[in-house]
Amino acid sequence: KTSLYRMVRGGLFSRRKGKWLKTIPQNRYNGDSSNVRSDKMQNNTLSRPGFSLSGTALKRIACLSMLLDHIGASLLENGLFRCSAIDPRLVGLDQLLRLAGRLAFPIYCFLLVEGFLHTHDFKKYALRMLGFAFISEWPFDWAFFSGVYWGHQNVYFTLLLGLLAMKARDTYQTPEGMPALKGILGAAACFLAAALLHCDYDVLGLALILALYMTRKDKRAQCIAGAVFSLFEPVAPLAFGLVWFYSGERGGNSKLEKWAFYWFYPAHIFVLGVLANLVLFR
Repeated sequence: KTSLYRMVRGGLFSRRKGKWLKTIPQNRYNGDSSNVRSDKMQNNTLSRPGFSLSGTALKRIACLSMLLDHIGASLLENGLFRCSAIDPRLVGLDQLLRLAGRLAFPIYCFLLVEGFLHTHDFKKYALRMLGFAFISEWPFDWAFFSGVYWGHQNVYFTLLLGLLAMKARDTYQTPEGMPALKGILGAAACFLAAALLHCDYDVLGLALILALYMTRKDKRAQCIAGAVFSLFEPVAPLAFGLVWFYSGERGGNSKLEKWAFYWFYPAHIFVLGVLANLVLFR
């Protein structure tokens, strides 16, 4: 008999709604299919029927959410509201835009954890974050403060420090998987740096990233922890309703789109800075 026939008979595939779905036979793992995952993989990689979101889909949602948030923060709060009498209707619009934007950061934190777990070159990943942090800083200041401002740094610095905190936690641990002293001190240094630099979301952002990393083996626990640790902002916990449907797949995207996701942040805030400071509200 063919190998495909044997796989079907052995329980590796089941047919549901006209699609072949990969499954795990319970009797091979004492009834607990959750044992079939490595320490660095989440329990969300098995295909399942129904609605799901790839990593690329989550990135697109996060980009749209972030754009809406920054339109309110830059064009309205740092633009129109500074130059003219404040229309209550525009205040309502600004609040709506900012609420829609609260979904972005939790999704980016989740995707950062996924990126850390799957990257083949941590050093290159971290240097890329550092590079875009420096590239984004002047557009960030211009879009939201209309000039150089040292009291607040852009979100790429937050994500970079979260990445370094996860690396410290992952590198220095006991044989039982518990954090060692060096790992704790390394993560604490990242928290201190976030506080001193006044990064976007500062220590609360890093706490969210580490919470998602520490609960990575259990999808339900991860979503609950993410919702709890993002309570510092309204609406933000709802982002984990989307994360729940993460398929565990990167999703189809070209190399161009991969880099477009990195460049989207500095590019769109630069455009908003031009509109707010040179075109609309001079």
